Order: sequence, then structure tokens, then C-alpha cells
Amino acid sequence: MSLSVPTIINLTLTNANTEYSQALKSFASRFSIQCRTVADIKLSFTSGQSGATYITIPGGSTFTQNGIFSGVLTLYVQSPSAGAVVEILEWS
Repeated sequence: MSLSVPTIINLTLTNANTEYSQALKSFASRFSIQCRTVADIKLSFTSGQSGATYITIPGGSTFTQNGIFSGVLTLYVQSPSAGAVVEILEWS
């Protein structure tokens, strides 16, 4: 299976410790997420949980998820640093 050209999404987290959401395309098969700046990102897959139930993506690291095959996936992110820019690549 070959991957299509990814869609690039740049999501600016204007305020620190505030949840922002980004819906991926329906039937996305893969995504990667990282912070352009050297800030940590808290990532959750449930609204309202990015400050409570999340995984931390340390600044300078990338998280990749493969095998998303049905429906629409929404990412919920926040950072303790205001102005962090989250880079997301999605393949569908």
C-alpha cells in the first residue's frame, strides 16, 4: 500500500494551557504530530481531556500513529507555552 502525499496542518496554540482541536480527514490512514518550537505538547483523543488524560510529546519529538481506517479522528492538544505551533501531517 502506498501513501498519498500528506496534508500539512499548522495549528497555532495562541494561549498556554488551553485546549485546541484539529479534525483529521475522514478515513485518515496515518498522522504525525510535533511542535515546531521547543515546547511540549499534550495530546488527547477526547474533548476536554488534554489537560487530564493525555500523552506528552516532548519538545523536539514526533508522535506517529498508523492504522486509522474509519470515521473522523479529532486531535485535542495544548501546551504550557503560549504561541506554540503544532505541525501535523495526515495521510488519507
